[in-house]
Amino acid sequence: MDKFMESKWFMRILALLLALLLFTSVHDNKSLFKDIKSNKSHTSLQMPVVLYYDEENMVVTGIPKSVEVTLSGPSSLVEYTKSTKNFSVYVDLSNAKIGRQRVKIKVKDLTDKLKAKISPAEIEVSVQEKVTVEKPVAAEFSSDLLAEGFEAGEPSVNPKTVKITGARDVIDQISYVRAVMNLNKKVDTDLTRDASVQVLDRNLNKLNVTVEPYTVEVTVPVKNPSKTVPITINPTGKEKNGVVIDSISTEPKNVTIYGRSDVLKSIDELTLDVDISKIDKDTDLTIPLKSPKGVNKLDPATVTVKVKVQDKVEQKTFSNMKISSKGLDDKYDLEFLSPLGGNVDLKVSGTSQELKSITNHNFDVFLDLAGLKPGDHEVSIEVNGPNDVSWELSSNKAKIRLTEKNQSNV
Repeated sequence: MDKFMESKWFMRILALLLALLLFTSVHDNKSLFKDIKSNKSHTSLQMPVVLYYDEENMVVTGIPKSVEVTLSGPSSLVEYTKSTKNFSVYVDLSNAKIGRQRVKIKVKDLTDKLKAKISPAEIEVSVQEKVTVEKPVAAEFSSDLLAEGFEAGEPSVNPKTVKITGARDVIDQISYVRAVMNLNKKVDTDLTRDASVQVLDRNLNKLNVTVEPYTVEVTVPVKNPSKTVPITINPTGKEKNGVVIDSISTEPKNVTIYGRSDVLKSIDELTLDVDISKIDKDTDLTIPLKSPKGVNKLDPATVTVKVKVQDKVEQKTFSNMKISSKGLDDKYDLEFLSPLGGNVDLKVSGTSQELKSITNHNFDVFLDLAGLKPGDHEVSIEVNGPNDVSWELSSNKAKIRLTEKNQSNV
């Protein structure tokens, strides 16, 4: 082995192998470099559009917030640029004239080893003169935001005017400038709240303008109108047997109702239903009042109802009560034509306690004949009786005949 390694042929063969190895290595590196150099890719990303223009005197519309940019080139550069976004997309209108025009969207600060394709490549923009006007603000407040029964007065705004800046053609479209409040609950007290200002055209479309100040303070006075009305009793149910309701009253007699003015205008009294079917003696009841539709409050909310009762009215009839006469001249005779026999029935009404001790002797049924001359007459039948009962006769008139007495019988 030592002789072989020291021979010339060994050295020659070894040199040849090294030369082949070196050649292969260099060839492979060139191919690898060539492959890397030729490894290209592309990607798309959204980029914001930067606008250059005379911001002090001009207003530009039509510029998109972002555009799609497609980058192509070496993969490593594409990926690096995609992650860093170390370039910008812009529109330069520094020297643009007023009016509508098409402009190109450009790229800057992008390495020349990459290519960029912008979509859209061109856009139509409007360059207008910037105008500032001062407009009054109207507060917008809907009655739907009010709690039941409440009313809103005229809202006030502070400050009363705002400055609006925008393109002249947009400023000319202004029809409404209003302050709108965002509320998450119903309103039942005076309200003061910051409200954003909206600038609208005649079709209530929001206009692209700037407003200074953007919010204003809106104050809305809120009230709860009231009215005092009487309480009217409505008895319900039937009286118990033997019981008569003498009177029903309330304490207090009036109630104050609260609600919108248009609702109060139509209410002149408050009706209270009282069930009398279970009452058999003088009773005091505490009854809550019911609010009519549109009324949000009653003062008081409950009242005391005083019920007075009396015994049931009964009747007693005294039959064939003799009709007497008063004031009849002694020289005349009295004849009853009707009622026959000069008798009537007397029907007396009162409570059982009142009728218990009353008899026919408590009544005097008579005719007042003072001053009458002989002949036929129709005379009212009169009754004297107790004051705490009432009565009714079977006949209220009597037909009589007066004749002179026979002198021989005198």
